[in-house]
Amino acid sequence: MAKFNIARLRGAPTSAALHTLRARETLLATPVDERRGLFGNAEIARDTLRSAGMTRESVAGWLPGPMDAKVWEALIPTMGYMAQLRNLRNFDQAGVSDDVAAKLAARLADPAQVARSRQLPMRFLSAYRAAPSLRWGHALEQALTHSLASIPALPGRTLVLIDTSGSMAAGFSKDGTLRRWDAAALFGIALATRCAHADVVSYSQAVQWNNRTYTDSLVFPMIPAEPVLKAVERWKADGYFIGGGTDTALAVRKHFAGHDRVVIITDEQATGGDVGKAVPATVPLYTWDLAGYRLGHAPSGGHNRHAFGGLTDAAFNMITLIEAGERADWPF
Repeated sequence: MAKFNIARLRGAPTSAALHTLRARETLLATPVDERRGLFGNAEIARDTLRSAGMTRESVAGWLPGPMDAKVWEALIPTMGYMAQLRNLRNFDQAGVSDDVAAKLAARLADPAQVARSRQLPMRFLSAYRAAPSLRWGHALEQALTHSLASIPALPGRTLVLIDTSGSMAAGFSKDGTLRRWDAAALFGIALATRCAHADVVSYSQAVQWNNRTYTDSLVFPMIPAEPVLKAVERWKADGYFIGGGTDTALAVRKHFAGHDRVVIITDEQATGGDVGKAVPATVPLYTWDLAGYRLGHAPSGGHNRHAFGGLTDAAFNMITLIEAGERADWPF
């Protein structure tokens, strides 16, 4: 008859786990006024905390007072990519050294790290706006570029219409730092940089409301070789968020000029008629709906009319796949 290991069944900790528990007990027993002294040597502090299984959150609760530069410098190498990205402002406010910042920036910009992190491009825009120091800017731009690597190169002429009506000011990210139009502008501009030729338009509706006049659309001039993050910030600073209502059909009719495809990034809260009829039947129309509004602005699922919910960098691969299928190219 087989014998059962009762200790194992009860979940008795292994020797390694016991070592971790004892190391943590030692740290917890350290007098509060002596705990910050651990961080006199970052490497020793890092090894000590690791041996005790202390996470960044555990350390924040264990230490008295704020996380200063020495504490962050001990923790940064053990933090995950997303945690590092979300704490750039905290690193700056604590005064983390330029040497540590340079090593972190190199990791943030590393294409393999970006791919492994699976961070959406919006996260890099959010970090770019949150971090006050210029020492992160170039690394975040590189990281964003790597995160957009799956956006395909599109031949011919592409009309990119970005909805910046009032409803697009609603929150897009969970932390509330980005709006729908932020995400729309980011992806619209990123897509435009991958096109052989692209016309980028911010559109809304020409109305008067509360003593203010709203224009129907603004053409956004693309600057060759301009970094995407800088272009998005130029969009914001130069007033390309219009506000007002949404007349997508008018924007298409006004700006379509024999383009090979039309891409619209919107929440589909539109007036002004069937958008599909504003584009010739022979021209593909692609709509990305950021909000899942219950009514679409055009039929979809048929020849040259395609609508997609949500917005990720991988979604734009659908354009090349669909167009390859239409041409019977291989692979498709």
